[in-house]
Amino acid sequence: MKRRPENGSNLVGVVGWIFADSLLVLVVIFLATQTGGAVSTPTTSTTTTTTTTTTSTPPPGVDSAFICFRVTTDPALLTGPASPERDAHLKAVEEQVVARLSQPDLDGRRAGVVLSFGVADQPTSGADRATAFNTEILPRLGAFSHRDDGGLVASRAFWGGNPKDGKPDGSITVNVYPMIEGRHGPLDTVPVEDC
Repeated sequence: MKRRPENGSNLVGVVGWIFADSLLVLVVIFLATQTGGAVSTPTTSTTTTTTTTTTSTPPPGVDSAFICFRVTTDPALLTGPASPERDAHLKAVEEQVVARLSQPDLDGRRAGVVLSFGVADQPTSGADRATAFNTEILPRLGAFSHRDDGGLVASRAFWGGNPKDGKPDGSITVNVYPMIEGRHGPLDTVPVEDC
């Protein structure tokens, strides 16, 4: 005689296996989250501690703040062909920059990045003037504008907008992002957007 399976027995068996598997998963999770190991008891010992103070200097880097100054130029001479007049004008512009670099906020510092903005009626003319400044004046500034390997620091030329009061045609706005190195930490002043 054949025995007929009872309808409820299969369901109870499946539920039992699901319960057992779920319980096994919970046990595995519990064991995995335990740190284990015996708790060590601290031993008492007599030790002498010597405190030494070391001053560590941060690695060199470029400051995120900048110092802004303006240089007056004659655009025709700044971007013009080589001539004794142009050479004299470039020397005069160099002297303006050197005088500004001797101020306390830049004295002894090196530039990390220099952005220059040429003021002109046309964007192309302004960018050309700023490029001439970067090409002709920055190389003359010694350690201020040179990396350790002797190359020039990063620089970029932009149009500085149209001339207006306090911002004459041909002037160059220079934003210097100085290096943080040695005795020169980050700048403690809020940069002026447009000097």
